[in-house]
Amino acid sequence: MKNVQDVYRLSPVQRELLSRASAPEARPAQLHWSFRQGLDEAALTSALRQLLVRHTALRTAFFAQGMNEPVQVVREKVEPRMEQRTASLAAFLEEDRRRSMNPANAPLLRVTVLRDSPEMGTVVLTYHPLVLDEDSAQVCLRELMVLYRAAREGNEAVLGRSRPHRDFMAWFEQQDAQESERRAREPLQGARCSRIPEAWRVTRREDPHPDPLPEGEGMMQRFLLEPTATAHVQAFLRQHSLELSTLLHAAWAVLLQQYGQGGDLLFGTFTHGLPAALSGGGTLVGRFATLVPRRLQVPPRGTLLRWLRGLQAEYAERHASDYFAPSQFQSWLEVPPENLPLFDSIVTTGTEDEALGPLARSLGFHGPTHEVTALPAPLVVHAEQGPRLELRLHYDPGQLASTAVAHAAAHLGTLLEELALRAEQEPSALSPPPEMPENRIAGSITGGNRFGAAEVQAVLARHPAVARVSVVPDSSTPGSGALVVRVEPMRPATGARKKPGFGLFFFANEGAGTSDKYRLYLDGARFADRNGFTAIWTPERHFDEHGGLYPNPSVLSAALSTITERIGLRSGSVVLPLHSPFRVAEEWAVIDNLSKGRVGLSVTSGWMPNDFALAPDHFEGKREVLFRSLEQVRELWRGGAVATRDGAGNEVQLRTFPRPVQPELPIWLTCPGNPELFEKAGELGLNVLTSLASQPVDEVREKIALYRAARARAGHDPAAGTVSVMLHTFVGRDSGEVLDRVRGPLTHYLRTHLRLQQMRVRSLDIQMDIDDPKWLDSLATFAFEQHYRMSALIGTPTSCLPMVDRLMEAGADELACFIDFGVAEAHAIEGLTYLAELKELANDEALRTRRVLAEHLDERLPGKPPVTFELH
Repeated sequence: MKNVQDVYRLSPVQRELLSRASAPEARPAQLHWSFRQGLDEAALTSALRQLLVRHTALRTAFFAQGMNEPVQVVREKVEPRMEQRTASLAAFLEEDRRRSMNPANAPLLRVTVLRDSPEMGTVVLTYHPLVLDEDSAQVCLRELMVLYRAAREGNEAVLGRSRPHRDFMAWFEQQDAQESERRAREPLQGARCSRIPEAWRVTRREDPHPDPLPEGEGMMQRFLLEPTATAHVQAFLRQHSLELSTLLHAAWAVLLQQYGQGGDLLFGTFTHGLPAALSGGGTLVGRFATLVPRRLQVPPRGTLLRWLRGLQAEYAERHASDYFAPSQFQSWLEVPPENLPLFDSIVTTGTEDEALGPLARSLGFHGPTHEVTALPAPLVVHAEQGPRLELRLHYDPGQLASTAVAHAAAHLGTLLEELALRAEQEPSALSPPPEMPENRIAGSITGGNRFGAAEVQAVLARHPAVARVSVVPDSSTPGSGALVVRVEPMRPATGARKKPGFGLFFFANEGAGTSDKYRLYLDGARFADRNGFTAIWTPERHFDEHGGLYPNPSVLSAALSTITERIGLRSGSVVLPLHSPFRVAEEWAVIDNLSKGRVGLSVTSGWMPNDFALAPDHFEGKREVLFRSLEQVRELWRGGAVATRDGAGNEVQLRTFPRPVQPELPIWLTCPGNPELFEKAGELGLNVLTSLASQPVDEVREKIALYRAARARAGHDPAAGTVSVMLHTFVGRDSGEVLDRVRGPLTHYLRTHLRLQQMRVRSLDIQMDIDDPKWLDSLATFAFEQHYRMSALIGTPTSCLPMVDRLMEAGADELACFIDFGVAEAHAIEGLTYLAELKELANDEALRTRRVLAEHLDERLPGKPPVTFELH
């Protein structure tokens, strides 16, 4: 036979797919991504050709007719299949799914370019499930993009060694068949597949859709956990070395039990990846995923953590039994052949490829999306890691009510977070499911990817911003499917929501920018001044690159006073023990005059020993010097005289000039985390500048309460006094793009902060083993994962709103947005536009409600009809 490199047998999964060629699960699968900056089709063709050479699975054809046993044949050479079309993406995807792929004709994948314009369009990669599963397709996509970049730039692609698919088949055939079957059958003894709760099922359809969904296709709803909830889940998984799949399966089992399905649950899941024996030595792609039973017993007592650890250990290693075909499990479960599908629900997770998103965006590509082309059960629950943990629920609307799915998705999200937060409790501690609305079904199913009034109402009814909601057809456009949503917003418990102030905080490294070192500082100040921000905070930093652009906040604030008109100019912070109180009063009085009364000072005692090279005698008693100098500065600002010695050694009383515009100097005390400082600020009637860099929001809440109580004890108005909170900030249009841009800079920043702590520890002769760079790298990476979700304003305008709310509820008055921690200057400036949008949303309740609910619907119900919001 010509053009043959290898011939070997099929895996059980491949045999089943080949024998059921017309089944929905044997249809071609699709990946697609958009481009906005042009596409080099010659480079893409070259990349595809090289990808086919790398992987034998992509050059494989399948033959069964006239043979005793089907075989797969690896071709030595195949030509890439590249097409160009002008159809819309949705229309093409539907048409493309109907185009058969002859298993005997390799390659069993093709690439189609859909152009909207010369610079914009979409690339669709279509492949047969005989040769790739989702994980392998994702690997191939990443490699295709690496090869595309190299071809476009005329470089050699750097990719590791690839391995032939035969390696997997050789491993599988070496396994003990009887032992593998025993291992697969033993856990299934006496088991019965769990059913979907009857309360979720469609019992009547008043208005059947005239164009029903094709066989094997369904609808999809999404649920995204909030950033804080995502952080809780990911921190829990990392702390206890658990997989997301373990947590998801446990949550699903609990949910089914809560809906009356008993404590012994059996549902389906897709296996992923390769056995340990094949995990090294090069990239191996192919069809490895298969549908297998997952049996869980929810324990009546004992901690959730103990249960989760047991589940993890049970499925820690892959065996040959994980690669059996679904029909084999069906026979062992004694399910008749006509009772298909085997499972009512399938619960699975995706393997996160952290490199794919950034790589795609670096090439001008956006949104790599895997289309679900077959529905192997009435309900498939899929979880995906990301900036926000995402649940995707694919379901058959002919069997399941869309409104019930909406409620189930929200409750599953709740259970995932609670499993992480209540791991030391028993399963009975988890929240029960919400009550279903009685009118959940009638008229709600519309087919395709479109949803009706009932689905929109069900999704919005549980949103925390909604007290009551009703959804009706839009009478102004009859027959369009458009809806009017009438919302009564949920009011904050204390009445009107507190409106925060937003300022910009700077602390850039000396070597972080270009030769125009202060461009971001100056342009950011101009932007903030024009857009209603409250203040610019300028720090004081000496003798270290970290923050090295800002050795003197008075000099820099003087520059800002000449280019701004309204915004406050504040130090963040003046290290008072390093300076003469007379100079501090003089310099800032000048700025107060230049700015027409816009000065404010935050002061601190300092903490880095090197800084005190400017005033070495003050290091030991720096706290006492701080408060003594502060009182002198305040007295001088008011016009009083302060005693000192002149050059001749005489006692003199001196006043400073020029006189400031403000009769009283606004003072903030910098309180990094010490509760005593918060109380001291309250006692002295000062404002507070604190930070989320070293303390969580809940601790800030407690310390603000201490501050307010101290103000009251000292006779100051406890409600007065401004609490400003500094936090790392980068707001953008797309959460994935935001994460790409902040991950490296913020991780580096956190690592540098840890290095400064090392220097401080050494200077104080404290012995600690903190010299291992790997230890620092690991700690910085972990700090980033926690910090950007739980202690920062990083995301989109709407995704950042919950953090703004948490800080306002904790007692903060202003946010000092730290923007120059290493993000590229152009991106940081661009991000100010989205930060201003966040500020507007936080301060306009009606605008906020409309935007949040509209984006919530876009997330939860892709393909929803047009919606108009009416607020009451």
